[in-house]
Amino acid sequence: MQLSQTTADAVQLSDLYPIEGLVAAYPALLSTATLRWQLRHRDTNGLASACVRIGKKLLISKPRYEAWLATRAGLPA
Repeated sequence: MQLSQTTADAVQLSDLYPIEGLVAAYPALLSTATLRWQLRHRDTNGLASACVRIGKKLLISKPRYEAWLATRAGLPA
């Protein structure tokens, strides 16, 4: 994140989930394989803005992931 961005652009720590945590929160909607596939292609599918890397761990911002899903479904974010 660049220093010039506002705090409104900041990701809340409470909104960050590891892959398994997001799948566990929504098992009827997500599978680990699907989420990993989406994340593997995050640089080309627009999902990169919902991701935060801390060391080797990749975390997903739930609100940004939801906004990304809405745009994929053609809904306003």
